[in-house]
Amino acid sequence: MRELPRVNIYDDFYIWFDLEEKKEHYATPLYLYNVKRDRIDPNDETRLYLKLEKDISKTKLNKKKEIIRQPSTIYIHYEENMGAILINFLNADFTNYETAYNTFFYAYGYELVKDYVPYSYTKNDKFIDDVEFKKIIKDIYDTGSEKFIEWQDSFRKCVDFVYNLNGNEELKEEDKLAKFIAYTIRDNDFYTYSQEIEIIADTYINIHNKYHNETLKNLINRIKNKDQELELHNVYTSKKLTSICFAVLDQIVRHENLQIKTCLNCGRYFIPNYRQNEIYCDLANVDQSPTCKEKGANEQYKKNLENNKAQALYRRIYRQKFMIAQRNKDSKTIQKEFEQWKRGAKDKVNKMKKGKLTEDEVYNWLVESKQK
Repeated sequence: MRELPRVNIYDDFYIWFDLEEKKEHYATPLYLYNVKRDRIDPNDETRLYLKLEKDISKTKLNKKKEIIRQPSTIYIHYEENMGAILINFLNADFTNYETAYNTFFYAYGYELVKDYVPYSYTKNDKFIDDVEFKKIIKDIYDTGSEKFIEWQDSFRKCVDFVYNLNGNEELKEEDKLAKFIAYTIRDNDFYTYSQEIEIIADTYINIHNKYHNETLKNLINRIKNKDQELELHNVYTSKKLTSICFAVLDQIVRHENLQIKTCLNCGRYFIPNYRQNEIYCDLANVDQSPTCKEKGANEQYKKNLENNKAQALYRRIYRQKFMIAQRNKDSKTIQKEFEQWKRGAKDKVNKMKKGKLTEDEVYNWLVESKQK
């Protein structure tokens, strides 16, 4: 990959894409506050992801605590699923500076909204305390919040139109790329977001300098295995959040297997990771609660159990036998029979859940066991 210009790495935001793997990589200088940097792969030092560890509104100010500026580079950078920055922007809660940080800026920094950043943030301090940091982000929010919400609304309208979301079925059957381009041309503001972005064309110079001594066979094997270090990726850089989001949306609409949807549970925008017909998102929640996909799977599992005649019969017989055992605690025979039945019934039900027995087989066994 092409090396980023070191002179700007402390100031600018860079993003590049792996369309085949549906990943986006980005480099941004930011102060990490309540954020953890983890490796994507324990054996790979070059790719990291960021995770918000604690709600910023629930932390106490501490002048002694130092926050370190953590600029990433082309070689040690952050990685997310394709479209993550756009999805996070569409879903961000800009109602106050704390939620704005928790839902968006913690991962991308403030370099893309520098028009609204006070001088105290743009100076090249490597360390600041959290009192100063929280003052800075509040100043940023107070100055730029109306614009953040305006941009968010503008992108939501475009995404809703292109992907037929939230009841918008205008030109529903038309090609999504054609709709996106037409919308960009017609809208009086949206077309401006395509400006002020620079594309740094990748070349083989750095790859050659680093790997020219390897054998052809090793190189071919690494290329076949899609070694990231041997692939070319053009890098997009801008000082405008709208320009970066536009570039990402442009990539998504051109990708045949990427769709933007809204979650049936929480209503947030998401891109399905595995199946196009997914209805629940797996977006993380600030309070660390289960994702909608996890909740949906649990609810579906409960519904399946409720509709399962064998499971229903098992619960009914269990309650009956349990009450009999409770009323006859002094009877060793009844206690022994209950425990034997319980072990046998649980074994049958577990095998049904694993697909080793059919629902009818378990149901028939339960009917027979009830009569004994």
